Amino acid sequence: MSVSLFTPLLYLLVGLGLGRAPFEIKGRASALLTKWVIPSVIIYNIATHRSGVFAIMLGMMVMMGLMLLLSRIFTRDPVQNLCFCYLNIGWLGLPIASTLFGDGAAMVIIAAYVGSSLFGNSVGVGLMAHGQDLRTRLRQTIQAPPVWALLLGLACIPFGTEIEHYAKPAYDFLKFLMGFLGMAILGIWLSATPLQSSDFKKALRPFAARLLTVSLLTSLFIWICQRTGITLVTENKPALYLIGLLPPAANIIVLETHYLKSGRSASMIACGTCLSIMAIGVYVGVVLWLHS
Repeated sequence: MSVSLFTPLLYLLVGLGLGRAPFEIKGRASALLTKWVIPSVIIYNIATHRSGVFAIMLGMMVMMGLMLLLSRIFTRDPVQNLCFCYLNIGWLGLPIASTLFGDGAAMVIIAAYVGSSLFGNSVGVGLMAHGQDLRTRLRQTIQAPPVWALLLGLACIPFGTEIEHYAKPAYDFLKFLMGFLGMAILGIWLSATPLQSSDFKKALRPFAARLLTVSLLTSLFIWICQRTGITLVTENKPALYLIGLLPPAANIIVLETHYLKSGRSASMIACGTCLSIMAIGVYVGVVLWLHS
């Protein structure tokens, strides 16, 4: 487990090195990760799901909705709203939880990722795409990779036993690829984003507020799951509390660039990612120490 602690950081360092290379790799690697690797991992986990997966998806969507409402009290800026409630569960949380806490934690984080993607894609488009009708927003949400992966995974549930038996080796490779690509892409992206000390000061307060809010909501969710006997949640508490340490989702910059023709979220996401990596290192160290 101690070696696993440094594995995501090693992948991140590889990405930082690739970010200085003369060739462009981020676009292709991002497409491979978001359109094929993560959807494939989602399909496998939904098809072979344990009881409680759909409760986590719903809980994540409710949590994000409450966070969005809280954020809207203080600002109506859609970029800041999304950066507060839409977190990088896929690229950062999923590889780390899978590497450090095992398959059970991976299933929890995948369920949270699908829920957050459903909410983030639909609400993100709604916040930023002024003038678009409801049908267009709905079509764009359904076309998002996590959504069609969820639907395909649901269709494969009757074949879950066979999929688990025959596809497990491929799934293990995809998990490795997901972890490597996710952290490497973040490293490439961070190496290309200029940051100033003032950016970190601006990011620190939202990070602390998000950590406090998510931790409180997660504690409430775990309590509800304890009362209702959802063991997938109660057996993977460290993975759920990890969500509060995650930065804003990288997909926010894609939505902002497309709909608002701006890139203000880039520094927020980059600074949040740096703060998250440091906080996650401390958190994982404490968790491993408590379980040693």
